[in-house]
Amino acid sequence: MALSKTEFIAGLQCEKHIFLRVHHPERIEKTDSPATVTGKIVEEHAQREFPDAILVERDNPNINPFEKTKELLNDPSVTTIFEAAIAGDDLNLFVDVLSREGTDWLLTEIKSGAKIKDKHIDDVTFQAVALERANIPITSFELMHINSDFVYQGDHHYEGLFVREDITEQVQAHKGFIKAQLPKINDIVNGPQPVKHIGPYCKKPYPCPFKKYCETNDAKYPVAYLPRGWNVAQKLLAAGIYDIRDIPQDALTSDTHLRIRRITRSGQAEILPGAKQLLQTLDYPRYYLDFESIQFAIPIWKGTSPFQQVPFQWSCHIEHKPGELKHREFLDISGHDPRIVFVESLLEVCSETGPILVYNQTFEKRIIRELAKVLPDYSDRLLALNDRIVDLLPIVQQHYYHPAMKGSWSIKKVLPCLVPELRYSELGKVQDGTQAQAVYFDLIDKDGQTEQEHEALRQDMLDYCRLDTLAMVKIVEKLCE
Repeated sequence: MALSKTEFIAGLQCEKHIFLRVHHPERIEKTDSPATVTGKIVEEHAQREFPDAILVERDNPNINPFEKTKELLNDPSVTTIFEAAIAGDDLNLFVDVLSREGTDWLLTEIKSGAKIKDKHIDDVTFQAVALERANIPITSFELMHINSDFVYQGDHHYEGLFVREDITEQVQAHKGFIKAQLPKINDIVNGPQPVKHIGPYCKKPYPCPFKKYCETNDAKYPVAYLPRGWNVAQKLLAAGIYDIRDIPQDALTSDTHLRIRRITRSGQAEILPGAKQLLQTLDYPRYYLDFESIQFAIPIWKGTSPFQQVPFQWSCHIEHKPGELKHREFLDISGHDPRIVFVESLLEVCSETGPILVYNQTFEKRIIRELAKVLPDYSDRLLALNDRIVDLLPIVQQHYYHPAMKGSWSIKKVLPCLVPELRYSELGKVQDGTQAQAVYFDLIDKDGQTEQEHEALRQDMLDYCRLDTLAMVKIVEKLCE
C-alpha cells in the first residue's frame, strides 16, 4: 500500500487514527467545515503569485496526474507546476508548487494560517522524503502563508497578502525523524487495531474525524475529560484507569477534579447554594446577548485583515421583569461589511441601562473593543456596553455540575442537563459555531441555492443564535428556583 501524506500525518497524531483511516474510512464523520472552504480560497489566491505555472488536474478522467507530472518535470520550458503528483517507492503525494531552479526544484507549501507551526514542518518533511525517494532533486523548501499584518484596501488589491519563509534548514534537520516514523506507521497499518483512549490528540493538531466513533467505544466518562488535566490523565491511563468513576481519591489534588469525580460517581447533578442570591442582585431590564462572527483568511471588506473577527449576527432576549420576555435579533447576509449596521442595531436594542448577560464574556467583550477601535464615532457607547456585561459562565461553574457534562461547562453541555426540554441537537443545519460559519459562507455566496434553500439556511442561523440567548434565560431561571 502506498502511504499518502494525509495518512502519514494522521499516523503521527494518533495510531488509531491512521488504522481507521486505512481500514474503516466509512467511519469518518463528514462535517461541513469553514476550514475546507478557506483552504480552497487561499490556494486560489496563492496560485496567482505564480502566473506561469501549469496545473496538474487530479479529477480529469482523461489524465493520469502522475504521468502528466513526469512529462512536465522533463520539459525544460516548464518553470512551475501546481499540484505535482509524485509517487516515490511506497509514498504518494501532491505538491502544492514546484518551481524550477536550474536542474533542481524549489518546493513551496501553501498554508492558510498566519505562521509556521510544527505540523507544517512534519508535512513538508514528509514531502521531502517522498521526493528524495522519487529521485526529484529539491534545492530548497519554503512555506507560503498569510501575512496577518495585511490590511485589505479594496478593489481586489491583494499585494502583500502572502509571506514566503525559507524552511530548508528545519526540513533537512527533521528528515531523520520522519524516516524513522515511516516503518512504525506501516507496522500500525498492517497490524491489529491499536488501543487508544480519548485524549488531546483527538483535537490537535487537527480535529479527528473518528472522535465520535472512539467516544462510543471508550469509557463512559473518560479520564481525559478532566479539565486542564491531561498530565493527570496520562498517569491514570498508564495505571490502567480509564473512567473518572474509577479514579482513587488520593490520585487527584485539584478541587475541580475531585468535585467532578465525586459527582460523576454519585450519578446525580449538584447545585450549590449561592447562585440564586448572586443572580437576584441583578437589576431589570436584563439583556441576554450572544454574537456570531466570521473570520476570513482572505479579507473581503475594505479595512479588514486576515482572521479578523467580524460580527454579523446577534440575538438578545430582554427580560423587563420576571416572566416578561421579548426577543430581538439581527442577521446580515448581504455580503457587505456588516459592522456599522450591526453596531447601530445593537446599541438601539441594549439601551443604556441594565445588566447584559453573556456566556463566557471573553468573546463578546473582545468583539466590542475591536468595534470601538475601528468605529470611533460609536466608541464610547460600545465600551459602555462592556461595563454592563455579566458573565454567566463562572457562576454556573461555581454552582452547578452534572455527570453528563463530562468536564465541560460549555453552554451546549450545561443546557441539556439543566434544561432538558431545550436541545441544540434538535436544530437544523446550524448546531454550533463552526457550522454557523460554514453556513454563513453559503448564505453570502448563494451559489446553486434555490430561494427556499437559502431561506431555510437563514432561518437555521436565526434559530441557533436565538437558542443561545434563550438558553441563558432558562439556565438563570433554573439556578434561581
